[in-house]
Amino acid sequence: ISGMSISALLENRKLYEGKIIKIQGEVTKFSSDILDKNWIHIEDGTAYSGKSDLTITTTQSVKVGDNIIVEGIISLDKDFGSGYFFDIIMEEAKLQNK
Repeated sequence: ISGMSISALLENRKLYEGKIIKIQGEVTKFSSDILDKNWIHIEDGTAYSGKSDLTITTTQSVKVGDNIIVEGIISLDKDFGSGYFFDIIMEEAKLQNK
């Protein structure tokens, strides 16, 4: 497995704010072209405080069920407006080769 687990990221989120990290997971939801971004939700089988999902923004496309590795910048308490608020999100992510 490449990168860190979602549970480790969520548990230590303040350490990673503003940093570029790499994480792997299975795509559970994909929404294209919302606020000029594609939105990916991934899970990796780990959880912290009942949360097991990481939201990612990218310009690339994936399919639900894909197992992906992404690298991007971690932002905390991000408010995009229109009800899109995330306590943690990976932005400007790029898909990596396995």
